[in-house]
Amino acid sequence: MKIKHILVALTMVLLSQTGLKAQEEIVYNQYYYNYYLVNPAVAGAERCTHFMWTGYLGFSGVDGSRGETPRFTTLSFRTRLRGGLERLGIGAYAYLDQNGYSLRRGGQVSLGYHIPLSGSSTRGYMMKQRDITRQLSFALACVVNGYGFDSKLFDQQAPDIVIENGGENKGYYFNATFGTYFLFDNFFAGLTIANLVPTKLEELGKTEPIRPINPFIFLGYDFQLGDGMQFEPGAMFKFNIDRDDESNGGGGETNNTETSKGSQRQLDFHLKFMQDVPGQDFGYWVELLYRHSLDTNNSQPLCLRPMGGIRIKKFNIGYTYGLLLTGWGRHTKGDHELMLSYSFCKTQHFCR
Repeated sequence: MKIKHILVALTMVLLSQTGLKAQEEIVYNQYYYNYYLVNPAVAGAERCTHFMWTGYLGFSGVDGSRGETPRFTTLSFRTRLRGGLERLGIGAYAYLDQNGYSLRRGGQVSLGYHIPLSGSSTRGYMMKQRDITRQLSFALACVVNGYGFDSKLFDQQAPDIVIENGGENKGYYFNATFGTYFLFDNFFAGLTIANLVPTKLEELGKTEPIRPINPFIFLGYDFQLGDGMQFEPGAMFKFNIDRDDESNGGGGETNNTETSKGSQRQLDFHLKFMQDVPGQDFGYWVELLYRHSLDTNNSQPLCLRPMGGIRIKKFNIGYTYGLLLTGWGRHTKGDHELMLSYSFCKTQHFCR
């Protein structure tokens, strides 16, 4: 059997096992640069407008199924409104994910509402007279995701039976995400519920199980060390809430791999050090993140990510190196991520 046929068969098996989970996985993998990617309520939580680009290059040192390594990018925007709408925040992001023969793309737009919890009630331009170190935010986002497969996946000498019988090799689906974000002095926490809408999908002619609801919970605390220095420990927990079997088609054939009880649970811990250098329009940050899988019968370390970045005036540049801790890590040199952003004002926190 030709190597190409083997790779195609392997690709098809992987796709049938993972289903459509691109959006929540992609943005989750880069949230440490921009919490808005996992929580729409973060948009407008600070009185600033942000543009950010992130890029990922995975499986360094291992050829992909097309001689390429997996890669994806995100482009995001968030701001707080003004002109009598100071309590509203808006945001949007778009993503593109290419992995072998698979190409996925999509994004979201969101609207948030911010409730100041401080004693001051004076309104001013962009609410500058109101303290937002204590604040409760809510947001709802509309999400669109698309999937497609390179036509080269289906060799003309060995046409795919599913496609010949009318199965689709591309399509789009829509969903919604709810988020809430809480600030209290130096403490912050957020709750996100993704995949609110139960949507039935067909990919390559196969009916996929309805995606489970995906909650994200994160929290952290900023310790002020003086001279512009801050130390921030934090955590992120991601898990699934399976929908009832009836919502999956009332006894129809489903893929239980994705919807097994207690699956897809991950826990992150991170430690971050930040400093705005006194007397200079310059800052820097370094961070270490550890990710652990809590999947049923498969609890194991996943990866370790050292990262860092600098701020020069209103520009931010960041870099992350991912070291896999699973058995697959022995066959790779890790992955790389790059972040570029521009903020129209100086913010108190790096990459939040």
